[in-house]
Amino acid sequence: MMVRDYTCFIVDDEDLIIQRLELFFSELSHRERRFRLVGKANNGLKGIEEILKLKPDIVISDIVMPRMDGIAMIEQLKPELPHTQYILLTAYSSFEYAQRAIQANVLEYIVKVPLNEADLDRALGKAAGILDEVKKKEEEFQSLNVSVLENKYRVRKQFFNELIRGEIPSHRISHFAGSMQFQFFQANYCCFIVEMNLYESFRNEYSAADQNILKYAITNVIEETVMYYGRGTATELADNRFIGFLSWENNRSEMDTEYACQALGSQLVAHLHQYLNQSVSVAFGGSHRGWESIQQAYQEAHHVSDDFYYHAEKVVKTPAHRFHYRNDRRADFQQKLADFLAWVQRKASKEELEKELADLNQFVTDHKIHKSIMAPMLRDLYRDIAAKFKAGNTLTLDVAEFPMAFMAFREQLAYIGDFTFEYVHAGQLLHRAEIMRALRFIENNLTQRLTLEAIAEDVNLAPSYFSSLFKKTMNEGVISYINRKKIQLALELLNVRDYSLLELCEEVGIVNEGYFCKLFKEYTGDTPKQYRIKMTRYESK
Repeated sequence: MMVRDYTCFIVDDEDLIIQRLELFFSELSHRERRFRLVGKANNGLKGIEEILKLKPDIVISDIVMPRMDGIAMIEQLKPELPHTQYILLTAYSSFEYAQRAIQANVLEYIVKVPLNEADLDRALGKAAGILDEVKKKEEEFQSLNVSVLENKYRVRKQFFNELIRGEIPSHRISHFAGSMQFQFFQANYCCFIVEMNLYESFRNEYSAADQNILKYAITNVIEETVMYYGRGTATELADNRFIGFLSWENNRSEMDTEYACQALGSQLVAHLHQYLNQSVSVAFGGSHRGWESIQQAYQEAHHVSDDFYYHAEKVVKTPAHRFHYRNDRRADFQQKLADFLAWVQRKASKEELEKELADLNQFVTDHKIHKSIMAPMLRDLYRDIAAKFKAGNTLTLDVAEFPMAFMAFREQLAYIGDFTFEYVHAGQLLHRAEIMRALRFIENNLTQRLTLEAIAEDVNLAPSYFSSLFKKTMNEGVISYINRKKIQLALELLNVRDYSLLELCEEVGIVNEGYFCKLFKEYTGDTPKQYRIKMTRYESK
């Protein structure tokens, strides 16, 4: 267990006492470094101002001072700093002061003339013990809270999944509503779906544990954002989707409801990108009331979310802005795919392939065919291309690998294009050239905040295909590789001098200090501070 540091503050109107205490802390630092003096003041009013700013662990104060005495100062500080420990110094043996000190829950009452340093040592040790116990209790409480919260989300996820499938009888719905305090479903509400964009890349880049942590965080951000617009709740639905509900008391016009949904959707997109660097789209259903309408509310939001298939990232959709599908053009598009397959041949250039794919994309832009029809046609094209070039091809490929389930149309088309180019040029190891270029880009920009999209753009590959190709070639996801290289850079820096945590984060291009510490410990087994202490001991040998 690491020894904790305790910050201390002195308040006394006598300069000689302050000097004596400063000397005491200076000498104490040679014996025991855990108590550190961070400030001083010569009266109670100044003491309050500085103590609220510095938030020390321990305050050592005189009682009788001009303008405000020490006990009055402590009484004002207690509500703001309930865990700070207070030690009183006094030259007066007064029952009244002692009684007030007890009422203020002061830790120790020490006579300062003459000042017995052993008494002060003992009082500081006692304060440290209390602070350690408080911290331990807080950590236990926080751990309990997290456990309860995780269990709540797990139960909620199961409940809503069963609910939208119609597997829960009405009496169980009412019981659950009461236990989870979901009375707002009796008011007006609408259902919304939050869908993670580029989900295939997300699955490639993060471990299963990190994926769960991020999804848990996404749920929290969604719920906190909903609170600004009314009452509601949210939970993970499955894979790349989350379900949420927004409720309001008074009747709204369709225009007001549309405005509220657009505003909430825009904030969800912005907050999830800002706080978690995750790109999402949001789809809303229409207005409903009562538990019995939840399935219908979900189905409406689900149908609206089908439009994500033909959108770019970070979109907000409502029932008022649905696409008009032209499923009657299915045969025409099938013929275009057949023509494309007949055209594809070895040695086709990247530019030629992109031109043919742009023609397919333009047709679909003009005549959108529903995802349920389009996606199977693209899967068949992928299989046909693999079958066409299978004979004598040096690349091995499992057709079932086509990760189309969570891709938008443009992602699927770009993935097929990059795959086709690699396949028709099999044997030339062009994919290795793309990966080598990506590794150089990462090396040259390691101190920046790198994203999968930026690297894929530099090597001229679709993000989903690049992510899949990188992992297949390097046996490691892009983000995992980048993080490992950043920690290696941090280790090199720490071997040169003792960087602060903030300095290290800036040097390696990781914004979040907590995330950096988590990565550092994951790769080294130590925190940055522990690692530097070990290095110092090794160097001193």
